[in-house]
Amino acid sequence: MMPMNFEPFKIVPVGYVRKEPETHIKILPEFREATEGLREGDWVKLVLWFHESDTPEKRRTLKVHPYGNPKNPLTGVFATRSPCRPNPVALYTVRIHRIEGSRLYIDEIDAEDGTPVVDIKIFVERYDCPKEVPIEEREAEIGAGRTIGEVNIIPRKADHLDELEEVSPEEYDALILEIGPKTTTLTAKELVELIEALQEVYENLPVEIKDKLRGMFQ
Repeated sequence: MMPMNFEPFKIVPVGYVRKEPETHIKILPEFREATEGLREGDWVKLVLWFHESDTPEKRRTLKVHPYGNPKNPLTGVFATRSPCRPNPVALYTVRIHRIEGSRLYIDEIDAEDGTPVVDIKIFVERYDCPKEVPIEEREAEIGAGRTIGEVNIIPRKADHLDELEEVSPEEYDALILEIGPKTTTLTAKELVELIEALQEVYENLPVEIKDKLRGMFQ
C-alpha cells in the first residue's frame, strides 16, 4: 500500500466573491489579464475555496447528513456537495451576465461574501457534460484545432483511414464543432455541405469587402 502524502501545496486566490450590489467576482489586479477572452453570456466553471470550512475539524469530516438534515443517512462527502471535506473546494457553473472592468457579474450562488476564487475555467459541454459522442477524445486531433471567433474546429485524426474503406461519407464523423459551450460533430458529408454553404456566403459578400479580405490574406 502506497503511503499517503500530505505535503501541502500552494493555492492563491485570483479574486473574491462579492454580493453587493449584485453577485460578482472581483478579480485581483495581478490576474486581470487572465480574463481577456471572456465575454458576456459565457458560461464558466468557478473553483472556490470555502475558507470558513478550512478548519482541522471540518477537514476531518468524511461523512455528513446530506443537506444538513439528520433524517438523511450519513453519506461520504465525495457523494455530496457539503462544504465540509478534506479540501474545502467548491465548484459552480454560472453565466457571466456582464463584465465591468475587473468585475464579472454572475448568477446568484450560495457562497458567502469574501469567498476566495481560486480558478475560473470556460464551460465546455464536451468536458463538463460528458455524453456518448461519435468522436472519442483519443481520436480528436487536438493540436490541429482552430479557434475562429467563438467557434472551435477540431478535426478527427487521419490515422488508420485505410480501415475505413467501407464507411460512407454519411457515416464517417470528420470533426468536432464547438460553438460557445455547445458541442456537436459533423460527418464528412455534412462538412462538405458546410464548406459549400460558407463558399456561397462568401460569394455574396460585397465586392469591397472581398477586395479587402484578399488584401488581408495575400
